[in-house]
Amino acid sequence: LGELRDDTLLAGLVVAALGLRHQSARPPHEVLVEFLAPREVLLVLDNCEQVVAAAAKLAEILLRACPRLRILATSREPLGIGGETALLIPPLPVPDPDHLPKGLPRNDAVTLFAERGAAVVPGFELTEENKVTIARICQRLDGLPLPIELAAARLRAMTPDQILQRLTDRYLLLTRGSRDAPSRQQTLRMCIDWSYDLCTPAEQRMWAQLSVFAGSFELEAAEQVCDGDGADDLLDTVTFLVDKSILTREESGSAVRFRMLETVRAYGREKAQERGDYTALRRRHRDWCERLAVEAESEWISSRQLALISRLAREQPNFREALDFCVSDNPATGLRIAAALCPFWLSQGSLNEGRRWL
Repeated sequence: LGELRDDTLLAGLVVAALGLRHQSARPPHEVLVEFLAPREVLLVLDNCEQVVAAAAKLAEILLRACPRLRILATSREPLGIGGETALLIPPLPVPDPDHLPKGLPRNDAVTLFAERGAAVVPGFELTEENKVTIARICQRLDGLPLPIELAAARLRAMTPDQILQRLTDRYLLLTRGSRDAPSRQQTLRMCIDWSYDLCTPAEQRMWAQLSVFAGSFELEAAEQVCDGDGADDLLDTVTFLVDKSILTREESGSAVRFRMLETVRAYGREKAQERGDYTALRRRHRDWCERLAVEAESEWISSRQLALISRLAREQPNFREALDFCVSDNPATGLRIAAALCPFWLSQGSLNEGRRWL
């Protein structure tokens, strides 16, 4: 269904895919029910996201009338119908380039790069000399299959080392996919554009704003940094972004945290810069980091110290992002954040980091 735009054509497309003749005036879903009701069938609906409402409606009609029918639907968000079981498909696991096992790593992301590389450059293979570089490429691309395939296609003209060096602008580099792939998979930018266009304006705005966070963040942090219309609206929008696979959800102790893949975050950051509010976002993010650090310092000598250490450790990527911004925007605020984090750095044996920022 990847190229389908008119959701009124969905049922007719399924009729045609099943090879059924439909020459009457009956609605196509009735033709489907007549054919499927007496049969035990697995019906696969691939790429439902751009017609998700129509796919959900059709699935409900068919499942209600066809007791032995099972539907497997792939989409960037659930259909949201009764009886649905959602199975999240994570990125490919990526090895740590600094701690690769002896010999050639057996890893899905690295193997995919090597296989696609051999398809465009006969004789290319994973070796002891290039395995670390390829692992770093896969790590930079978040283990996402499409960007890895697009990067491997660049082996026609570049070495793995050159590809890694140029990944600072992944959207510019990853532009030559397979000609027989769907149009949205020809380049990385077109793929992310596709996901962005499927979001509502409120979701697009929230995507851009949440890109200011590094690593992961909690809902409370998003409420303080983003300028949504209210806590309830923000919660709903974050939930929709999770449903659409823009955010990933992870549990950390008693809290739920959200994370963007770096590829998705870079796109959101670009959109925030286009809107002209990225600097203001970074300032609000910096101010939130300052409040968090100062409050933790004020309660350091208390029964909450272990909880504070855990919280500050989770927010380390955000503190580093804020401190880096302070170097050019507001050094005085950076000094306050760094000073407030000194007890934490001391507890972690991270004095070198503290000295670096101070």
